[in-house]
Amino acid sequence: MQARTRTAMLVGVVMTVLAAVGVPAYFAPPAHAMQAITDIAYAPAQPAGSRGHLLDLYLPSTGITPRPLLIWHKGSAWTGDNGKTEADTIANVFNPLGFAVAGVSVRSSGQAVFPAQVHDIKAAIRWLRANAATYNLDPNRFAIMGESSGGWLTEMATLSGGVTALEGTVGTTGVSSAVQTGIAFYSPTDFLQMNAQNLPTGGLDHNSPASPESLLVGCPIQTCPATVAQANPMSYVDANDPPLMFLHGQADFLVPHGQSVLLYDRIKAQCGDATFVSVPGADHLMAQVMDSAHYGLQTVRTTTDCGESVGTGTLNPSWANFATFLRGGLKMGTSCEVAYATGAWDGAFNGSVTIKNTGTTPVDGWTVTWAWSGNQQITTAWNATVVQTGTQVTARDATHNSYIGPGSSQSFGFSATATGTNAIPAEFKLNNTVCARVPA
Repeated sequence: MQARTRTAMLVGVVMTVLAAVGVPAYFAPPAHAMQAITDIAYAPAQPAGSRGHLLDLYLPSTGITPRPLLIWHKGSAWTGDNGKTEADTIANVFNPLGFAVAGVSVRSSGQAVFPAQVHDIKAAIRWLRANAATYNLDPNRFAIMGESSGGWLTEMATLSGGVTALEGTVGTTGVSSAVQTGIAFYSPTDFLQMNAQNLPTGGLDHNSPASPESLLVGCPIQTCPATVAQANPMSYVDANDPPLMFLHGQADFLVPHGQSVLLYDRIKAQCGDATFVSVPGADHLMAQVMDSAHYGLQTVRTTTDCGESVGTGTLNPSWANFATFLRGGLKMGTSCEVAYATGAWDGAFNGSVTIKNTGTTPVDGWTVTWAWSGNQQITTAWNATVVQTGTQVTARDATHNSYIGPGSSQSFGFSATATGTNAIPAEFKLNNTVCARVPA
């Protein structure tokens, strides 16, 4: 299949329900100008004519470049090969924030059994990283998000970086398939415990030879525990994994809430980095997990560096908070301050900019942007590479000063010409986040 470029402003009924869940449009802001490149083949179709090796790429019209990338996969109980569905909705949320979005499809369980689906997502990640320069993506800032079986795929990709047995030989090879952070919604983990964790009112028979889990691994799950263990994200947890957020409704009828409890406990035991948002009353739908009616009621468990915090209502499941989590995991910074000072003489001035990381996660690689209100024109700079186009200014770190730890600062300076008024820029952004301005 050819890529197309455009401009874009259990079993049975249970399978149908699983395939239908997704990101409701009413969670997304109005459509944002973007470039959409659809049906990119990241590997040859297998079988011929299928959609499991296609991806769609949505590139924002605003924000810094190279762009961080968010990979999306919609769940289908592993029965569909069009997981890139609704990536445009995700792009409507994240493109205005400067993120590129890739919707990725993988093969269905009817086309290939596990570990084919993990081989596919890793092949897509490798293809995107190998082609990062073409699409102005930042190869060091890849995140992934998915729901249900797409959440499982998210957890597998996030936690199994460097596991040779799961790389496969699909498509592009010789490139890293690692991601730097992930967000998963109501994902299955330990298939063998799902029946025991079903709600008292019932649930899907996961032990059935015709269950989604059995079809995925190619055998009734209780008869092939070794294969099931390989398909369990918990099997790959260690202290070096990227930060992972996962969310689960306590009233989930299809994937028991206890599946995420098991994963959180494993990550905590391994001194990993995880945030688990448990939402009371929510079923197997993003619309319910993200429903503002639950705000302030969810239990939030966070573990990092062998420590743990538990709170109620401390992190509402909103797009804004998801974006903040991703920015922290990608080491872009989540909040900042800027101090700006000048020294002027006739027709020219020197300026200094000090950026402080006021967030709780490090910044590794920074870009500061602003716009002049007058005719200021930068002529030279130090401790940063500064480019001006019209009134827009972009300052990038000078490598030796690229790291800004929490509570720490870096500075750079420049010389410029100006006539008339020389007002302080109205707004400074650090990696596309607006910074508070403080006195120099």
